[in-house]
Amino acid sequence: NSRLDGHVVQNLNTKPGLPFGEAEFDGAGICVSIDYLTRPVEVLREVGRILRGDAPLAITFSNRCFPTKAVEIWHRLDDRGRMRLVEEYLRDAGNFANIRSLDRSPRRMFSDPLYAVVAESTGPYAGGLKG
Repeated sequence: NSRLDGHVVQNLNTKPGLPFGEAEFDGAGICVSIDYLTRPVEVLREVGRILRGDAPLAITFSNRCFPTKAVEIWHRLDDRGRMRLVEEYLRDAGNFANIRSLDRSPRRMFSDPLYAVVAESTGPYAGGLKG
């Protein structure tokens, strides 16, 4: 991606801390991987730390996963339960507000569902401009 100026490869299950400064980013996304995190609240707390206040976070997933990699609770829940679980992760992280779940599944037969849990960071500079 020519728009990127760097990247980090890191196993968040063994090292949930993120190597970025506080309030360094204007938004974040987690796509089809929340179900593999063994320490999701710690990771989300870190995401909240590196986001500027009011910055959006979108966590998307479907009903597909690698069964041997997903955490046990993920297997025990249905789709609505998974959305509620991700909402609870965000509440437990303690630095997100306006948490809500969305079903953005295509309305045609034989397609995978798409779910999103979105929130806003309550980090530094929330409700106003930095400076």
